[in-house]
Amino acid sequence: MDDPKKVFRILIKFMDEQYVDSFIKEGLLFMNNIEFFRNYEDTDVALRGDQHEGLAASYKAEELIIEFADHVFDGVEGRLDIRYDAEDETNIYSMTKISDENILEAGDSGLFLSEKFKNFGNRAIIISGSDIGEFERRLKLALSNDPNIYTTREDNVLAKRVSYLEREKHHGALDVFDKFSAYSWQYEWRIAFKQRNSTGAYPLRIGNVEDIAQVHETESLLDKPIRLIPKSK
Repeated sequence: MDDPKKVFRILIKFMDEQYVDSFIKEGLLFMNNIEFFRNYEDTDVALRGDQHEGLAASYKAEELIIEFADHVFDGVEGRLDIRYDAEDETNIYSMTKISDENILEAGDSGLFLSEKFKNFGNRAIIISGSDIGEFERRLKLALSNDPNIYTTREDNVLAKRVSYLEREKHHGALDVFDKFSAYSWQYEWRIAFKQRNSTGAYPLRIGNVEDIAQVHETESLLDKPIRLIPKSK
């Protein structure tokens, strides 16, 4: 039996309708960098902007002590966040990726996506089933053929599902594929890399995806549940 955590049914990109043609016809993934999202000001909390993007580690201050001149200092409360400036130039692109586990955990009523997705745009581009693998194949080809792209990760992973962590409980390292749980409603799948020859936003193109993508109105999707149902014979 397949692991529900590893079976993905739907990949979605929410966007304004003005960007749909470039995504569909060129496969344009316009990738802003971490600095952009860290400084982005939303009217709502935990939407696009995230002041914690790019953290290398986050520690509980009360579980740390300071040694100085043979003295130990203790009694500090709160959080100690560590950030490296170089991480600000990491480019990222985010999509919503739904697994069987996500659907099953939602219960009999099915999985309803958050109304917050309306803030991302009035269109939703959906890639489903085996077409997700084809989209990822084209992405991998585009990444491998671009000499300007690289990663400093030991595992060389450029795209994966984001892991969500409880900020108040976490005590340790973080990487670009970690976010705090306030954003867990996004079910984010993320592409992340650095550039060799330039900085700022990066226009990655993977080619026409008309054969594997469908365009829907965002609002029409959010009032309907995602459910697993028996296949008709």
